[in-house]
Amino acid sequence: MLPFCITAVLIIAADLITKYIVASGMELYSSIPVIPGVFDITYIINDGAAWGILGGKQFLLSAFTVIVIAALIIYAVKKRALMPKLELYSLAMIVGGGTGNLIGRVFDGYVVDFINVKAISFLNIFNIADIGITVGCILLIIALLISPQRKKDDAGEQQL
Repeated sequence: MLPFCITAVLIIAADLITKYIVASGMELYSSIPVIPGVFDITYIINDGAAWGILGGKQFLLSAFTVIVIAALIIYAVKKRALMPKLELYSLAMIVGGGTGNLIGRVFDGYVVDFINVKAISFLNIFNIADIGITVGCILLIIALLISPQRKKDDAGEQQL
């Protein structure tokens, strides 16, 4: 479980440190161009989930996040011996990202977002925790698709 904990803590630390740097060093709604027209650091606050969904519903978002984090931790603890490393790391990234955003929701009532990739128009402004959740979900899908155990289970089902 040590790799799980280290991964989750690194995501949480990177998220909280970058949010603190942005919030303490920038004016709200200001931007710093990093690559003009492509990527900016833009300081905003979000009292909802992705794209502002469920804005102002901090209790609901926080309760849901706590339930998901607890379920993922329990699953990881129970299945760690059988779980491929990629699956374990992906769950840790989701837990770390969820925890990073949960801390902001609980203590501030909102999440600090600041990564603004202008070159990809459908992306909203996001943060390190969001990256951890997204990359963790993508890796989890990959881990589940390539899992040798899953392939054995699928082959067994086809023989029935």
